[in-house]
Amino acid sequence: MLPAPSRSYLEPSSMRRLIMAFSVASLTACASLPTTPQKLAFSPTADRGLTFAQQRCSGCHMVGLDETSATEGPRFRDLQMRYNRLSLENRFQEISRHGTGEMPPVALSSSDADDLIAYFETLDRRF
Repeated sequence: MLPAPSRSYLEPSSMRRLIMAFSVASLTACASLPTTPQKLAFSPTADRGLTFAQQRCSGCHMVGLDETSATEGPRFRDLQMRYNRLSLENRFQEISRHGTGEMPPVALSSSDADDLIAYFETLDRRF
């Protein structure tokens, strides 16, 4: 007759140590995760456009994809749906020169306008 296979069991104290080690490792891994939301990766041009929009436009316009209404001006995503690239270029030139409607003139260089348009184009892809 063959001997019965032996089963190895962890003793209760060894099991507790193993569970504690696993718990500590799990908590450490969770603690190292970033706590702030990650910025979406755009092209460098669109990144500059987003930065410009946050710094210079977000006082009146909703520059992201939020559902809340803008405080005074239209949401950027609504503008993106209303205007094509050429229309935006013309609109930004007009805004830079003398403003429009309730919007005062805002100094925009051609590179600022290109950056903003690149950011506007990302709004279309994020719906």
